[in-house]
Amino acid sequence: MGDCHYLYGNVATEKRVRFLKKLLAFSGIEEERLRCKWVSSAEASEFVEEMQDFTETLRALGPSPLKQAGAQRAA
Repeated sequence: MGDCHYLYGNVATEKRVRFLKKLLAFSGIEEERLRCKWVSSAEASEFVEEMQDFTETLRALGPSPLKQAGAQRAA
C-alpha cells in the first residue's frame, strides 16, 4: 500500500472496494463477486493464477442474482 505510481491510487481503491463490498452485501449480492488484488506488470504468472481462481469462484457462485431477478421480472 502506498507504493503506487499515482501516489495514493491503491489506497483510494482499497477504500472504494471495501465500500462496494458492503454495498453488494446490503443489496443481497455476494461480496466474493468483487475482488481487488495488487499485481505488478512483472508478475504475469500471479495475474493468471488470480484470474483463474476468481473465475472458479464466480462459477461456484453461479449466475448473478441480478440476472436472475431480471429474468423473473421479464416473465
